[in-house]
Amino acid sequence: MTSSAADVTCFASYKWPVSTPSMLTDSSDRMDAGTTQKYWIDVQLRWGDYDSHDIERYTRTKFLSYTTDSMSIYPSPTGVVVGVDLAYNIYSAYGNWIPGMKPLMQQAMAKIMKASPALYVIRERIRKALQLFSSEPTESYLNSTNYAELFSHQTCWFVDDTNVYRVTVQKTFEGNLNTRPINGAMTVLNPRTGQCFIKVIHSSVWAGQKRLGQLAKWKTAEETVALVRSLPVEEQPNQLIVSRKGMLDPLEVTMLDFPNITIRGSEMQLPLQALLKIEKIGDMILKATEPKMSLWSCYDNWLATVSPYTAFSRLVLILRALHINTERAKIVLRPDKTVVTEPHHLWPTLSDEQWIKVENQLKDLILGDYGKKNNVNVASLTASEIRDVILGMEIQAPSQQRQQIAEIEKQASEQSQLTALTTKTQNVRGDEIVVTTTSSYESQAFASKTEWRLRALAAQNLPLRARHLYVSSDDVSDVAFTYVLPKNLLRRFIAIADPRTQIAGYMYGVSPEGSDQVKEIRAIVMVPQWATHQRVHLPDAMPSHDYLRDLEPLGWIHTMPNELQYLSPQDVTTHAQILARTADKPRVRWDGDRAAIMTCAFTPGSCTLSAYRLTPAGFEWGRENKDMASAQPDGFTMACFERVQMLLSDRFMGFFMVPDNNGVWNYNFMGPMHRADMSYGLQLDVPRDFYDEMHRPSHFVNFAGMESSAADEVDLEDEFA
Repeated sequence: MTSSAADVTCFASYKWPVSTPSMLTDSSDRMDAGTTQKYWIDVQLRWGDYDSHDIERYTRTKFLSYTTDSMSIYPSPTGVVVGVDLAYNIYSAYGNWIPGMKPLMQQAMAKIMKASPALYVIRERIRKALQLFSSEPTESYLNSTNYAELFSHQTCWFVDDTNVYRVTVQKTFEGNLNTRPINGAMTVLNPRTGQCFIKVIHSSVWAGQKRLGQLAKWKTAEETVALVRSLPVEEQPNQLIVSRKGMLDPLEVTMLDFPNITIRGSEMQLPLQALLKIEKIGDMILKATEPKMSLWSCYDNWLATVSPYTAFSRLVLILRALHINTERAKIVLRPDKTVVTEPHHLWPTLSDEQWIKVENQLKDLILGDYGKKNNVNVASLTASEIRDVILGMEIQAPSQQRQQIAEIEKQASEQSQLTALTTKTQNVRGDEIVVTTTSSYESQAFASKTEWRLRALAAQNLPLRARHLYVSSDDVSDVAFTYVLPKNLLRRFIAIADPRTQIAGYMYGVSPEGSDQVKEIRAIVMVPQWATHQRVHLPDAMPSHDYLRDLEPLGWIHTMPNELQYLSPQDVTTHAQILARTADKPRVRWDGDRAAIMTCAFTPGSCTLSAYRLTPAGFEWGRENKDMASAQPDGFTMACFERVQMLLSDRFMGFFMVPDNNGVWNYNFMGPMHRADMSYGLQLDVPRDFYDEMHRPSHFVNFAGMESSAADEVDLEDEFA
């Protein structure tokens, strides 16, 4: 960096005497360098290395360089350069000093270096970007195999921030949707005792604030630290377990004063947010007029008859059922009218035998919902898979491993019944060849998985999957745009797709009035394309039409045969190349912040939707990447993209545009006719299906050839008939 500018500028009412340039640690300053009415401070952050981390030399060099060149923008000749080395956690300053500035700077920098969250966060981000990790072993995440550790002699707390920032959605007179914050709550649960601290976060906290999603995480971390400080040492926790991974960084920063408290994440999605569906707690939070802390017992009097492990499992069952179907769960919890809830209890008073029946019914409710969403036969789930479903773990369903074992056992049973099959054939020379086979696979007929006829039949069921749509909203960015996709476009897009081969379309839309952070998708443009199961090949020319003139490009959407938990490197590369290709074309240029990638994955019996946008690092990597075949190319990381929020809506409708050559957009059966440099026009129309006859004319030519032999015979009149 060859130039700089002032970060802070101070103005004097009269004039300050100024010292000659000196270091922050020098004790004897001579105020004989004149006077000034303007004084500036320039803060320089650097990441030093082993060979070069003399911060005093660095700040002195920068001050002398910047104050003598013609590029730096300083309001006066007098000021100071403050240097901070984030790698070695050292600092220094060099420059002119005014009376009182040096002792103030020494005290302020000592405090900042010790307790500034901003420096900690930027240091950790640089470390992660440089892939520099501590040699100390990190604490493993909590999962279904090690969660018995919760009930050891150590005190563990679950910290849940799901309901800290809550909003209510209202429809305005013009028909737009408006959000208004309401009271939220932070939940802290001790799984061994059942103690639950609920801190009400009043809606006034969010007044005048921005980036509320990120602010909610830091607010939760501050309240957690305040709670820990308020307790005596013997009651403070040994472990803090966060329900969402986004809470790890804020807690690590705010808990610096408690180095003995371990902070770890959880792979289990515990439904602690369902506590707010209990009337007592929900009403208390909504009616609160100020922030307040309350203490609840989530186990009532269960610990008198059962262990903490059993009580925690029962609580998870109840909360999971309340989260899935509140009304049904409340009916199950109160099997008959004689069951009452004590005034000082949260749950109905039941005997141990009644609790066993209720727990089985709650388990059936949870598994029934899981089987319906994932198109799984619940009876085929193993005990460990049932446990993972109840605890909120990610599992593969149905178990592919069991299917493979069944196929192997079937082959073994077929091999045990050996049947000799003798086949006689002749080669081109007329020699007779006799072959005797005893294994079953040697007599099997070849069947291709890519046979288009089978896939065309399977594509007829795609509209049924559109009835079960799931939108992935885990770890979405708080600062990115929110994309709203009309359901009529999505249903038609799924109906014209293929189960295995990807299809894609460009998205165009607008922001509703008064909601600049929301993008409503109004159109999907189906351009000429051909594809594989991994990527889509699109022409270089971008869509252009009068109907798109008032709409802004919002990225592209494509289907996938399987669901991925991340954006594929092929998608990153394609998106980055489109951004680079349109950068110098103002009329069709894509904005990296607005252009998103939406994926529609065909999961069993349903469709799962996700939305992403590229980070600057992802754009640079994707623009240079040439490896389009590998699943993990060199340089590809999870930092290349970030998830963004997407919603489905039926409040407005969208439209399709297709090529003007009879609406033909699928070139998978006409490969040689598709070129990257091809041009095309557009028209307003409903897109044709993937296997429409206009997309596969060669098949009908073959049919005509099969019938031509009979048609070529001349019909002669029979004179003797």
